[in-house]
Amino acid sequence: MRYLLILLLLTKFCCSRAQNVTVGITMPSVALLDLLGNGSTDFTLSSTAPSEAGNSINTTSSNLGTWLIFTSAIASGFSRSIKGDVSGTLPPGIRLRLDISPYTGSGQGFTGGNSIVTGNVYLTNTATSFIDNIKGAFTGIAYGSDGFKLKYSLEVQTYADIRSGTSVLTVRYTIVDN
Repeated sequence: MRYLLILLLLTKFCCSRAQNVTVGITMPSVALLDLLGNGSTDFTLSSTAPSEAGNSINTTSSNLGTWLIFTSAIASGFSRSIKGDVSGTLPPGIRLRLDISPYTGSGQGFTGGNSIVTGNVYLTNTATSFIDNIKGAFTGIAYGSDGFKLKYSLEVQTYADIRSGTSVLTVRYTIVDN
């Protein structure tokens, strides 16, 4: 009886078959960037004349209503940056400053030394990087709580060069592979 039981067990192990399944996984490269505004991302910055002779022109006008959001998936060993530049001509003697807040929100990929804000920048006709080391990340999409809050402001760079008038500029943002 023992021999019969051993023979049955050996037969079961000898006759069992394994099945393999091959699974292919494809992850696309993704580089998406968007701006969220409270109604619109367009705005006007203006300087005001002083009320008394001898005082400087007031350039305290700023805009705080724009949020930058993005999604990124990139090949291993690579990273991306976000750059900003201006299309158009800045008024003489004036600089357009962009302050970038630290990341806030419900996304992932911004902890443990991943994506970092490299600093506040002055926007010119040359693209300047301000968020670096972007790998796999997403910001979330809730206006006012997800992403990077942007603040635009004017500064007088050279008083001797400033002139009265109006200028219209386009600020461009790009997400680029490093």
